[in-house]
Amino acid sequence: MKTLKGVAKLIFVLYGIFCIGLWFGQDRLLFSPSKLSEDYVFSKKHEVEIEVAEDIFLNALWMREDNSKGVILYLHGNRGSNKRCQRQAMNMANNGYDILMVDYRGYGKSDGEMYSQEQVYADVQKVYDYIKESYREDQIILAGYSLGSGMASYLAANNNPKQLVMIAPYLSFYELKKRYIPIYIPNFFVKYPLDNSSHLKEVNCPVTLFHGTKDRVIPYEHSERLAAMFGDKVKLITLEKESHRGAIFNGLFRRKFGELVR
Repeated sequence: MKTLKGVAKLIFVLYGIFCIGLWFGQDRLLFSPSKLSEDYVFSKKHEVEIEVAEDIFLNALWMREDNSKGVILYLHGNRGSNKRCQRQAMNMANNGYDILMVDYRGYGKSDGEMYSQEQVYADVQKVYDYIKESYREDQIILAGYSLGSGMASYLAANNNPKQLVMIAPYLSFYELKKRYIPIYIPNFFVKYPLDNSSHLKEVNCPVTLFHGTKDRVIPYEHSERLAAMFGDKVKLITLEKESHRGAIFNGLFRRKFGELVR
């Protein structure tokens, strides 16, 4: 009996250590930024610095088109920086819209580092407010890929953009933890829920999801469930046999996105 109690106590202690480690380590697990030197220059791209807090500036690329109809705010995934992700944004180009893509704190040439969901949301809202200085809200299209889908849906829920496009989105990080962590972890240990399912309840603009059926990072099922939750409010475009990374480069995505923003 003493042996069983000892084993149970050890398991409980190890479980507690794991949960505490997850709390303090999830920033590193979730965010995988690449830094760029301050003197790095993006060829033929207009750079802007957007102040989101005192002495904290986010670096953004502002790609303009002649006779622009508006702007696409592109919120990229968790890896790299704008240097890596500008190829993704170019698959939304040549549709008559400018594109502004921003590096989050700690990414590329942006200052600071991520530390809370509230900070992440406040930062992207500052970026949205910056855009509103140059465009009406009915000229703003939000596009979020992977991690960025949670930020895009938050902005759509709390503002009035023309349209929301989510590429390889998730229900929430509460749901994703079930896929990646094989033991029960209470939701309050998740620092960044980024809950798309909650945000979409408050969104009033058209919503389109793109998701590959062979996505092994964020299963296609997440988009299926989001679409089922909201009926006609959300349209799901299936990218057959497409992977997570390949979704935003997919030919069908490029064509359908162009049709959406005409």
